Amino acid sequence: MKQIRGMRAGAAVVIACGLAAGCSGKESSVSSEPSVIGSPVGRPISSPAPSTTASPTITPSPSDDAPLIEQLKYELRRRTVEMAGTPGRTTATCDKDSVAAAKGAKVTCTVTYEGIKVTWPVTIQDPSFGGLMLSYKAEPSTGILTEKGAIADFWANQHDSGTDLRCDDMPEVKTVPLGKKTGYRCTYLAKDDIDDKPIWVTQNLIVRDNGPHFVV
Repeated sequence: MKQIRGMRAGAAVVIACGLAAGCSGKESSVSSEPSVIGSPVGRPISSPAPSTTASPTITPSPSDDAPLIEQLKYELRRRTVEMAGTPGRTTATCDKDSVAAAKGAKVTCTVTYEGIKVTWPVTIQDPSFGGLMLSYKAEPSTGILTEKGAIADFWANQHDSGTDLRCDDMPEVKTVPLGKKTGYRCTYLAKDDIDDKPIWVTQNLIVRDNGPHFVV
């Protein structure tokens, strides 16, 4: 439930003898390196630019006494950018010119993010905090995946967990089902908790209404 102000994630290395040179009768020393568990995906990634992870700045912002419908448009634009995980151009329209600040009142708004349309059916809830806030419920019709947002989230949460962070190639922006695996993955190289062997940890990207997340 959200609120509006105002009205409101070794194979052994064998040293083989050359056939032409032959082998000596002495035992050859064999060196080894630890086996790496698993395998990486995609390509290496690096720390994202600060502009990629900056908090959404949506303009213009409504005044505190702006009509509820304008506050909703602004709030839903902000939430759409949050879902995408990185700033982008947004606009918003609604199927009504106004909505009552009363429990059960409904309106459907559509936010366009970088050309992708997301529909938000909104139901007004009870006022709270002495009437200074107005709660509402709204779930987006689709998730938005962005490459910048996904990489920024993976880097922020895993760059201290291991090394050699990598991600699948992803589209710049696309729609995806909410809360389900998108088919895109990222990995990082760490050490196994049990025997300290190097291990590639693979995580799957999902998109929720509050942004990209990675799960095992």
